[in-house]
Amino acid sequence: MVLLVAAAVVGASAGEKRNLATNAVLQLVMDYRGKPGFETISVGKMGLGLVRMVLSAEADDPEEKAVLDMIKGVNKFVVVNYEDASQTVKAAFAAKLNGLFGNTEKIIEVKDGEDEVNIYGTSVNGGESIDDIMIYIPSDCTLICVLGSISADRIADIIEMSNE
Repeated sequence: MVLLVAAAVVGASAGEKRNLATNAVLQLVMDYRGKPGFETISVGKMGLGLVRMVLSAEADDPEEKAVLDMIKGVNKFVVVNYEDASQTVKAAFAAKLNGLFGNTEKIIEVKDGEDEVNIYGTSVNGGESIDDIMIYIPSDCTLICVLGSISADRIADIIEMSNE
């Protein structure tokens, strides 16, 4: 479900320029990438193009097609999981990550008991679009970075389709 939300929040590319907070988060991921129990998956523009090509051949319903259309411009997709890292590494990474998120806009916060999902990004054009979405799930030790830009209207369209 989280990946569907991530896909629904991503869209047309903002180009290769990223804001300082996004660059800092990506640098933090690179700094921790080799530590034991710290896993990363990074898919670049070419890999995402291949995925879209395969998925578009099988997309039959309008909702699937709309999501595929939204992810056309995604530059990069990074997934980080550090649940198997030592407690020291977990605490240090989470503290640094939370410090970096202070420089971004929290778009959505969902809490359900101990579970929490925070979605960060940069609002541009007076809120008409959102750049560089970062989905952080502290209880799962998971960070999902979707680098690109999407119109707020597109997000609303996907949400409306999923509620029908």
